[in-house]
Amino acid sequence: MRLVIFIATIAIGCASAQAQPLEHLNRESLLPMLGTISVEVTPNFTDGRLDGCSIGFRTLAQDWIYKQGAFIAVSGGFGVMTIKGAYAAYLKVTVHDVDLRTMQFTPSPSASAYFVAGDATTKNAIVGSIPSDEPGTIFVVSHVGATFPVFSKGLADGKVTIAFARKKDGGDVVVAIDTNVVDTAPNGQRKYSDRISTDFLKCAQTLLETNNSERK
Repeated sequence: MRLVIFIATIAIGCASAQAQPLEHLNRESLLPMLGTISVEVTPNFTDGRLDGCSIGFRTLAQDWIYKQGAFIAVSGGFGVMTIKGAYAAYLKVTVHDVDLRTMQFTPSPSASAYFVAGDATTKNAIVGSIPSDEPGTIFVVSHVGATFPVFSKGLADGKVTIAFARKKDGGDVVVAIDTNVVDTAPNGQRKYSDRISTDFLKCAQTLLETNNSERK
């Protein structure tokens, strides 16, 4: 939702323009924002106990598979979590279609979502999905052994790539997340940090140590 509000504010003032169509002005205002808008690390707790480590992301992309290059706001998160004492990896993807005429954001849930590793994906590692009450969202749980190395390598390289399909057995929309972008100004200028990978792996290490100590 923060992504929706953030992008919508940069189009304020365009309605009074006379020289160019509003749709064109909105497109021009969004073009500098294409790509990753922000990434942040968040520890997750249950009853005061660390039970997961997340990386939240916000991006603006274009859908060339289903929408002829229309703008889409893609946000969500990924990371590791504990479920009944076992580790699992997860990927949350929230998609909104952007109407350039009205700057309205319409939620559009995906049929599937997974990580991309070169010319392969983590689809075969998926265990299942958890229903979400957030419009436009899919929440996918995967085997941690097959999935964690994929996005941890992406973190080390500074880019984690995800893919999602709008319909079952449909083509995948691929979105690359620059994990070094921690903030973006309305003019598209990005602020970078190399702490995301370090902070996430530190959280994951603490999660592992905490759970191991509780099992002893």
